[in-house]
Amino acid sequence: MKNYELKNLAKDRLEGRYGGAIRVLCLSYLISWLTRLVINNVAGNTMASVYSMTSSRNAAIAVSVFFNGLLLLATVILGVMNAGITLYFLNLASGQQPVVKDLFYGFRNDSKKALGISAALTLCHAVCLWPSQYLFQHFLEAQEARWIMYALIALAIGLCVYVPISLGISLSFYLMLDFPQNSGKETLKLCWRLMQGNRKRLFLLELGFLPLLLLCLLSFGIGFLWLEPYMHMTYTCFFLDMMNPKN
Repeated sequence: MKNYELKNLAKDRLEGRYGGAIRVLCLSYLISWLTRLVINNVAGNTMASVYSMTSSRNAAIAVSVFFNGLLLLATVILGVMNAGITLYFLNLASGQQPVVKDLFYGFRNDSKKALGISAALTLCHAVCLWPSQYLFQHFLEAQEARWIMYALIALAIGLCVYVPISLGISLSFYLMLDFPQNSGKETLKLCWRLMQGNRKRLFLLELGFLPLLLLCLLSFGIGFLWLEPYMHMTYTCFFLDMMNPKN
């Protein structure tokens, strides 16, 4: 199916059912936001206490590294909710009756597999994009122009690596639900193989949402309440079409 056909199909599947999809997504974002807020607040207070007691920059850096690792671990665990979000939209797309508790499917079923897939997606993002974020942060602290150049170079290199890899494994949670007999590693390999020849299609589909993303920003984020379910359903329709094409 062409991209506009997938988007029209997504609108049809969501007609009259936006409310439940918005509730599930808002609940997942609220849980993630509260978890990160607690970790960041504890990290900030701990670093301030350590620095005031020891006046050691190295000690503060060690504490920062610890809490960054803790935040990375929390991101992996929170990423398990993506299995539940995937299940919710698959149920919507197939005419089943989705429920809010679908969000926690990954914690109740195949949790080890869901953690493995979440870890792969999270580490892909961290390894490819965190260097540029660190250099940008260093630029803000040092206020030296050379650091912004280093950050932009790191960002360009990171995106060149991140985009094809992330596209290759982005639908792993769908395959985890479709092929429950496979391990997490087998699911990632299967996703990588199936996405050969489909990564460009998915990339162009994602680019097609950029104008809507800009409009949502202009609406002070209110438009995301409509756009996020629409995007998730479009990706679900993309997966179903990839696995069972019309031809």
